[in-house]
Order: sequence, then structure tokens, then C-alpha cells
Amino acid sequence: MLDKSILDKVVSFFKTLGTKKASGEPIDLGRRPCQFDDSKEVIITDDLSAQEKPASKPAKTVKRVRKEKDAPSKEAPVVKSSTSAPKTATKVVVAKVRPRKVFSPEVEALRTQYPWRKLRVETPLPVQTLPEPLFFLSNDNQPVEANKLEISFVKELLDKAAQAGVENKFTFSMSATMNVVVKYKKKLIGRVYLHGKKHKMVFKVDGKTLVEDGLTLSDCKKLLIVWIGQIKENAA
Repeated sequence: MLDKSILDKVVSFFKTLGTKKASGEPIDLGRRPCQFDDSKEVIITDDLSAQEKPASKPAKTVKRVRKEKDAPSKEAPVVKSSTSAPKTATKVVVAKVRPRKVFSPEVEALRTQYPWRKLRVETPLPVQTLPEPLFFLSNDNQPVEANKLEISFVKELLDKAAQAGVENKFTFSMSATMNVVVKYKKKLIGRVYLHGKKHKMVFKVDGKTLVEDGLTLSDCKKLLIVWIGQIKENAA
């Protein structure tokens, strides 16, 4: 029930509406004035449990940084596996090239005079097999066993002679100075010395003797073409 004093005031208020203009003053109904702060925000909700919960903290902003595919992560450093194949040092082998032997002008002129392309024939002759071991006869008709270099030189001479169409009419003997004396049909062709590291060859040209020394076995094999050219020239 409302207080009677309050009802009397309400009744007297309505009675005065017709005769008294509104003053704009609030009506005093005997209640305490409302203490209302406009600065505070009032949240109205039907969920009572939501009102009891404390205000949630603002969400943190998470920045995402795009990583490059090949860039290693700072947090996860790259660890090299111990099972990886060890690096092996590459060894460079440089082949030693010997300078070409420069023959004397006289011998070089003989090589030019008898080129191999003109000495070869289309149908070579069969090559005779050398006996093993190979012996040369000395001046006193004693057998002297040939060394490996002498055997290799004689084989090359017989092979090149067969390719040039020259029949095997060679004879070989050993001089007192350990030179292999080469004759063709009992005619002296030349001599070759194949001992030690440096060798020499002797050529007969128009009754003159040419000596080329400081040779290797390969050089001697190159120069035996001169002998074959002289044989073919004398047989022509």
C-alpha cells in the first residue's frame, strides 16, 4: 500500500493541472533522488551467469610472419648429419710430356726423303716370328743374348719391312762395342746401340757415316724407316 501522504500529493497535483501551468520542476514524491553516473556503461543481458563473470581480457594480436621456403628457422638450427659422406680431396695428375726430339739436319733430311706413307704397300708381307731367346753372333761367332730393347727394335724393324713389302733378308750381329750391326743381303745398312738410358743409331749415306745419339727407343723406331727407304731405293 502506498503511503497516504503520497496519495494526497498526487491527487492535489492532478487537481491543479487545469488551473496551473507546468513549471518544469520535478515532482517530489518523497523518494530519494537516483544517483546515476552517465560515465559508466550499463550492460543489460538476460544471462545472469554472464553478469557474474569478470570482463574478459582483450584478445592479443598475433602476427604471422611468412617464412621463406629455403630460410632455416632460428629456433630450429640446421644440424649436419654425422653420417654424411666425407669430402675427398681431388688429386690432379698432370701428365709429363717429353719434348720432341730434334734430330740433326742431315737425319731430318733423310726422314723427309723417305716418308712412311710412300713406303707402305697395300698388301703387306707375312712377318717372321723371332726365336726366344734371341741371340746375335759376335765377331768371334759366339752367341750373345739380346736384351729387351734390342728384341723390341728388331721386331719393329721386321714388322715395318713387311708392311713396306721388303722381304726378310736381314742379318744381325753384335760388335765388340755392343752395337747391333744390321745388314740386308749381306750389305751394311747401319748400327744401333741400345744400352743404358740414351741410345744412338748409325746411318750410311753416299759412303758417309751419320751418327745420331741421345735417342730413346721410340726415337730409334722412328728412324729405322730411313733404313727401309734405303733398301727399297737400292732395290729399285
